[in-house]
Amino acid sequence: MRLIATVFAVVALLMGTVPAHAQPLPALDTSRLYADEAAFARVIQPYQQAIAANPRNARAHYWLGFAYLYGYRLWQMGMAPFASGYLAKAVPPLQEAIKLDPGLLAAYLALQDAYWMTGELDKAEEVTRSLFKQVRPGGLPTIIGGS
Repeated sequence: MRLIATVFAVVALLMGTVPAHAQPLPALDTSRLYADEAAFARVIQPYQQAIAANPRNARAHYWLGFAYLYGYRLWQMGMAPFASGYLAKAVPPLQEAIKLDPGLLAAYLALQDAYWMTGELDKAEEVTRSLFKQVRPGGLPTIIGGS
C-alpha cells in the first residue's frame, strides 16, 4: 500500500501542475472595484487565456462577457471611468457562450441584461424567449405572450 502511494506521489510530481486550460476558471469577484484598466485587464486575463487555449470553452466566454458587463455597470455608477465601451465588448462573448452551450442559463440572463441596457429590447425579448425554452416544460405559455 505504501509503495502505491509513493508511486502516485512521484507520478504527480513528475507530471507537474494541471495545464492552464484544464484548471477551473475563477469567478469574477463582484465585491471588488477596479481602480484602472490595468487592474481590470489582470482580472479578465484567465478568461482570455482559457479562450485562447480552447475557443470552445463556453464558461470562459461567459465569464469574459460577464466581466465586461460588470465593468460597464461600474462605469454607470461612476466607479470605472475606463469602462464606457465595455457594454459593446460584453455582447459577443455572451452570444458565443450561448452558442457553445445552450444550457448555460447565466449567459442568457447576462445577454438579456446587456441588450436591455443598449435599448435593443427586441433582442432582449428574443433572448428571454430562448431562455424560457430552456427552462420551462414544453407547451406552457410564457409571460411575454406566445407559447
